[in-house]
Amino acid sequence: MTSPDALFPDRDIKIKRTGVWPGLFRYLGALMLIGLAVFFAIWQGPGIVDDWMIAQDPVIVEDALITNGECSISRAVFVDCSAHVSYEVKGKEIEKDIELMFLDFGSGDYAVDVVRSEAQPAKATLSLGLGMLWNRTITVAVIVGLLAVFGLALFRSGLIQDRNRRLARRPSRLTPVAVPVTQINKVVGGSVVQYQYGLGKKQQPLLTTSRFRKNEGPLWLGNDGMTALAVLPTNASVPILLDNDLERLDLSASERAEVQARLTPREPA
Repeated sequence: MTSPDALFPDRDIKIKRTGVWPGLFRYLGALMLIGLAVFFAIWQGPGIVDDWMIAQDPVIVEDALITNGECSISRAVFVDCSAHVSYEVKGKEIEKDIELMFLDFGSGDYAVDVVRSEAQPAKATLSLGLGMLWNRTITVAVIVGLLAVFGLALFRSGLIQDRNRRLARRPSRLTPVAVPVTQINKVVGGSVVQYQYGLGKKQQPLLTTSRFRKNEGPLWLGNDGMTALAVLPTNASVPILLDNDLERLDLSASERAEVQARLTPREPA
């Protein structure tokens, strides 16, 4: 193959088709994850805050009535308990719906009492909720935190993706880059190719994907089917994978033929 510096014409070149998905899909995924984080915070947060207050001056309600009490286990460790409790304080009837979520590797039944705050009688919970208070707090904090972090990371990756699409569509000098292809998946109407374009701060591989149409594929370098040719537009951080016929580049027929000839290894004389 010829020198990378002499591979393309000496001018700015536009990439007509990037094969990169719009960032919109990642924004939607980010909103879904952040929405789930908000849901968990609203669902469990107020109850946990109330239970920390109840734990300061707990009083067991001996004559409380518990109805519709049940616990279910999902994924073998997440326990979700709910109950409706009613009790009387100084002649006033108080009713409350209680929902608890925590981690527990056991699967037995739970014996519970109703516990209220002495200072604020309307605040009530189950003794199980107080016993698992740290467990619940950490579990919900971790779930909310992870969902929020992954959501923000997905949103950021969408911004980077859209930026790379914009830069690719502007005519610029293209730098050829050889990239390892890690996976090819068939999808409706074509294929999705995953490739590595560098290493992160912790030396983890940086991966991205490119969508190809039917009867289209990467422009392979060599015959091993492991390394393909990509181009890095000016100021971009992620290279764009080229197709085998170079149709993604805004080249004339003669320029395209010349680039393909430069990519073809010459037989030794």
